Formats: sequence, structure tokens, C-alpha cells
Amino acid sequence: MNHVDWLITIGVFLVFVAWAFSFYFSFFPDSRVSTSDFADIINEKVIDYLFIESYRVEGSYYVAGLTTEVVMNITYAWPNVTENTKNSTRVYLRTPQGTTAQPDCIISGDNISFKTDFNAGTSYIIITYSNASMPMRCSGTFNVTTDNRTNLGVAEKTDIISQVMINEMTNFTYEDFKNNLSVSRDFRVEINTSGVYTNFGSPLPKNRDIYVRETFSRLEETDAEVDVRVLIW
Repeated sequence: MNHVDWLITIGVFLVFVAWAFSFYFSFFPDSRVSTSDFADIINEKVIDYLFIESYRVEGSYYVAGLTTEVVMNITYAWPNVTENTKNSTRVYLRTPQGTTAQPDCIISGDNISFKTDFNAGTSYIIITYSNASMPMRCSGTFNVTTDNRTNLGVAEKTDIISQVMINEMTNFTYEDFKNNLSVSRDFRVEINTSGVYTNFGSPLPKNRDIYVRETFSRLEETDAEVDVRVLIW
């Protein structure tokens, strides 16, 4: 009988110890996840915050010779139209010489008009827009005609970094931003936008393992190349 009592006592003790450890670690859920895994989690949260949905749609236009001050007209039905969608619309022209923004444009209803010069051959018209709050980008003042029309293809959706979201991040205090992301570990965000640097977060520690995650994108506002590095420890 004593042998049975001893076994019961040991069993109860082990159950109590297991419960105590479980209760203790419930206050520290991060301790059961490796720093490497947390690097991925925190990086994803930062990138999700900085990125917005952007759309890109292309068309082409051919001229036999150099043509100046051409007024182009494109009929386009924006999906899920909001004020932000139309305001964020930007027109680019891609030629063998490069891609340039066309700020001299007008939006009226479902029509985009812009005024530009065309070199001989085929040029590609690129329309981009995003779900981001901003003033109207197309602010042309020319007379719109019904000539020189072209069609666009299917819009491609992508996630792209936005300066608006970078500014929102840096307007937080570091601790408030951590709380906003529900993050407990320390981190630092380093953004290189074509040579213009933005740093945010905790200073780098000494004598600590630092995990780095790097993401390459383009800036929604200018199409500049962007390198985002998130350092976690």
C-alpha cells in the first residue's frame, strides 16, 4: 500500500511541476521561439506596414517620325474606384532612352489624357495607381481632344513600398511602433532609397547576435530603387 501511495505522490508532484513550468513560460511566449524565427516574423511585420497595394497597366503607341506635343487619350475603368485610386494615378512613357514620368496629364471620369513628345517607333505608355491617400497627381491644363487614342492591357497588382508609410513609421516613437506591431524584441530599420538613407529603431547593440533581413523594392512615389534592411536581436 505504501508503494502505491508513493507512486501517487510522485505522479502528483510531476503534474504540479509540469503545470508550474507551463504557467511560468506562458508569461514569456517569445522564449520558446528562436531569434532566427523572430527575425522572419518581425521583418514580415515591418514590410507589411511599409508596403501598399499598387497597380501597373501598359499600352503602346507607334509613330513614324518625331512627333511633338501629342495629346493622348486613354479610356480606363479603375477597379474599386476611390478618390485615392484616381488621385494616385501617374503616367509614364517608356522609350529606348528610358522611362520618364508625364506630369502634364488630366483625369476626367474614366478618361486619362496626357501631353507628350514621341520619338519615331513604338513607345510604351505605363499607368500606375495605388491605394494611398495623396493629392491629385495629374494636373495638366491643356485642351483635351478626341484624337490619338490607344488601349491598355490588364493591370498587374504588386506590393510596393511607399514614402507615405515610411513617414508614418518615423512619426512614431520607437516603443509605440513596437507596440503597434505587437513586437517584444528589439530591431532597427535601415532604408536606402537611391542613396537617401532613413534609419529608425533601436541603436545597434554590442556583443549581440544580429539577424538581418533584406527586401528590395521600388518607391511608389518616384519609382526609385529601395533597399529595406531590418536588423533584429
